[in-house]
Amino acid sequence: MRHFTRVAPIMPASIQAAAYADTEILFDWHKIKGLKGSAITGIQAVIRGTDGADQPAATLVGMDLFFATSHIPTPNDGVNVSIDTVPPTLGTTGAAVDTPGWFNNLIGFVPLLAADMSDVDLVYLNMASKSGLSIPIGADVYVAAISKGAFDFRTTVRVNETGFAAGTETVITLDSKVASPVFAPGDIIHAVDDAVLGTIKTVDSDTQITLTKANVDAIADSDILYNVTPIQFILTSED
Repeated sequence: MRHFTRVAPIMPASIQAAAYADTEILFDWHKIKGLKGSAITGIQAVIRGTDGADQPAATLVGMDLFFATSHIPTPNDGVNVSIDTVPPTLGTTGAAVDTPGWFNNLIGFVPLLAADMSDVDLVYLNMASKSGLSIPIGADVYVAAISKGAFDFRTTVRVNETGFAAGTETVITLDSKVASPVFAPGDIIHAVDDAVLGTIKTVDSDTQITLTKANVDAIADSDILYNVTPIQFILTSED
């Protein structure tokens, strides 16, 4: 039987405020919830662009995906016992890997190359696809990604109203940047200082969005807004 699982790692708005560089961590270990089957056999990636446009074709880059498990087997010799532990951090998001300790958690590596990416066809974003994989599913499975170049998720969408306290606004007025190419229903929106606005229910007009519920944190006028899940995956797994 074939299964499909959507994965949406969080990438902090404050890190997205600058373009990533080669070897920098796009997102640290993210637990894949709801994964079924015995092996991951395929990956499709949906990659948002820069301020409502796709990642530039002339500078399109790839990413390296790493998979890890929380279950580390050891020899069944009556002395050693298996270890269950989440993979330790790779390091600081938006910087190069600098923290060890996850070596025995690793179970898979998938390079998504620039050549695997769609070009300008979708206008607003890029997609990539890999098949023929065999990444084992046992205990909890995690995924992390490292950039192979200058991924750029910056936006110029700003709040255009007097600052408001937490839990007070569901309809948000924006500045002159047209919101619809940048945001879509279901996007999780944070301000550039990582204050949590909320999840978009509707994009009402060029300069207005409505949230599923009132804002989580206080928001200031002219706060730049980011979708914190600009890279998502649809994993195919099989029994």
